[in-house]
Amino acid sequence: MVTYLILGKILNPALFAEYMRGHLPTITQYGGRVGFRSIQNTTVHGDGDWDVVAQQEWPDAATFERWWASDEYRPWAKIRDEAVRLSIVRCDGV
Repeated sequence: MVTYLILGKILNPALFAEYMRGHLPTITQYGGRVGFRSIQNTTVHGDGDWDVVAQQEWPDAATFERWWASDEYRPWAKIRDEAVRLSIVRCDGV
């Protein structure tokens, strides 16, 4: 199991809502799972000011990469790039 931490700054709230509705089913389709997501976040220490924090679990990194490059996710990736600025951290050995 590989965990990914997703940190995002929303650029366009309407597009972000569309992205969320559309891309989530593709995660399940590829064997991933959203452990949690939050849009009420307070930075306690550090430089991050994140509107969105989420955690995804995948069977392995190769499965995540197949999903990331998949035809099913591709249209949502275009919307993602206009809707939110993301940092994604792969957490091995959790």
